[in-house]
Amino acid sequence: MIVPMRRAAWLPVVVAGVLLAGGPAVAEPIFPAGAHPDLDAQFRRHGRQFYELNARPFGLSLDVWYPDAAARALIEQFLAQDASDDFQAVTGQHPFAIISSYGEHGDLGFFGGNALAATAYEYLTLKREGAPAADVARARARVVRAAESWHVFYVVTGGGGLVARGIRRVVPEDPNDPPIPDPPPTLVPLFDAAGAPLPQPKDNGCDRADNSGAVLPPGVWTWIDSCSKDQLVGQVFGMVALYEAMKDDPDIDPALVTRMRADAKLVGEMLMTRRDITKLEGPTGEGTYDLIIMDADGRPTMYHDLNPKSLEKWYFPIDSDKFNRFNTIMALGIIKGLLHVSGDPSLEAYLYQELMGNRQYLDLLNREAGAIDYIYNGANTNWDDPDMTAVALWLAVYLESDPGVLAPLRTFLEERWWAPAGATFSAVRARQPWWHVIYMTLTDRGVDAALRDETRDLLQGFSLGPYLNDRRENCDAAELAARECLALDGTTVLHLVDGPDGELIADEALHPSIRPPSNYDSRSNPFAVNGGGGNLLNPGGDLLSAYWVGRYMEAGATGQSNRSPNAREHMPIGGWPLEPGDDGCSCTGAGAADRGVAGGAWLLLLTLAVAAAGGRRGGTARRDR
Repeated sequence: MIVPMRRAAWLPVVVAGVLLAGGPAVAEPIFPAGAHPDLDAQFRRHGRQFYELNARPFGLSLDVWYPDAAARALIEQFLAQDASDDFQAVTGQHPFAIISSYGEHGDLGFFGGNALAATAYEYLTLKREGAPAADVARARARVVRAAESWHVFYVVTGGGGLVARGIRRVVPEDPNDPPIPDPPPTLVPLFDAAGAPLPQPKDNGCDRADNSGAVLPPGVWTWIDSCSKDQLVGQVFGMVALYEAMKDDPDIDPALVTRMRADAKLVGEMLMTRRDITKLEGPTGEGTYDLIIMDADGRPTMYHDLNPKSLEKWYFPIDSDKFNRFNTIMALGIIKGLLHVSGDPSLEAYLYQELMGNRQYLDLLNREAGAIDYIYNGANTNWDDPDMTAVALWLAVYLESDPGVLAPLRTFLEERWWAPAGATFSAVRARQPWWHVIYMTLTDRGVDAALRDETRDLLQGFSLGPYLNDRRENCDAAELAARECLALDGTTVLHLVDGPDGELIADEALHPSIRPPSNYDSRSNPFAVNGGGGNLLNPGGDLLSAYWVGRYMEAGATGQSNRSPNAREHMPIGGWPLEPGDDGCSCTGAGAADRGVAGGAWLLLLTLAVAAAGGRRGGTARRDR
């Protein structure tokens, strides 16, 4: 849904105008239906690969490893035809019989979460466009299947807000299918015989046995622990995408949405809880902090920190002016996503009165004094960071209804993520179509035809159908030594500079037609010149999402932007004062950052604050409580 951006002072005028005139002019989608038949055909074919092969085990995005040329030929045979979406009917072989293994279970929170936008927005788009009933029903079934699997992230751990890094189904959904071609994982107990957590020290993810206490059917699922902040932001993004597709749909069981709200609420409570980091394994520093991802073994996950007072597990003193800008947008996006799904009053107060009010997180987004900012680092940029930032921005901006909140978020979007002044290496120059679509969804500066055309050209440049991981070398050893090479297309001249870990990279992002392939393109270095290889069928989930979100979202004019039709209205921004001495400070203003009471008392204060604020809202409509 596209909305005009307006100042709150003249909101009544806008509302009256919409009622009288029928609303603002409707913009067309970024990729209008039928306008790009080649693009449509390409992604029908890629969707066939994705759902029949990569997502075959339980509806989520996985890597596919195939054993040999014969298996590859069957994959190519299946994707060369359009008559059937059934791999076995076309080739005579069940997919599990020609696949050697599946992979990337441990990155499923992020990779799979981003791919869920394709699942959700394909369904929403087909419904809006009046597609044939069979196509809509198939898309709906994919949404429901994905939602069933996504719930596993939140219960296989033991529940209570603890989240898995990744999940693995060990028996097929259909008992008549061959076994899922996945080597059985080596499971590590949560604790040793003496009750000490395993492994020692904490690592970035072990395979664990189902810890759901029979909530899940026995013997069906295992999981990977140590959910990092990148996996969590992807999880929340995927949850929100599914929620958008399922909410108020008369053809989807509302119990699925109710269950998802409960999952989101519990994760939010886990993140709101304040913990003394001197008693935890992993963090370095002193004090009590929240926004810490906890694990089922009682320890923080290895990369647990979402608090802006933390820099990769090292915590600044509470009274320091230092803060981590990346963690600021991550925290805002994740908490906003969890609030959007749950509607929980405690999360609402936490986000708008504590994080935005007392701690001034919106101000921190664009503040220079004290900022540690590593989202971009020139040619040495870790492209995970702007990719995670893009997802957090989508959660923070697309789900927001308040112009006062949106203003600093959009400044950050435009000037610190999309096109930072003077930056050679940034999103606007990275030729990543998923980022382009996220930007066009969120910007209120207008979407021009050139950016839409470039995005379509980038998507069409990927070698999909099938998306194989064949090796690409644009530069041989002599060209690398000379720091200049002629690319595989025979026309593009690449000028090389020093990149991460001593690697030479191009000074401009490569077009996808010559770029090395990846199992997740938006998280790979688009300036890399050589790469790929192996018998891997890439899922391309981010590319599929770029297409379907582009089919759904509208290309707004200046002053317009897309906004979730389910965006919640909320309480005013502002802190609530605590009596001096309650926690050693007054907890108002910037000095309140990361101070306060712990655990249940904190949640009680949040609830009381919401109740008190309810009488101050002056008739503001509250939706979906």
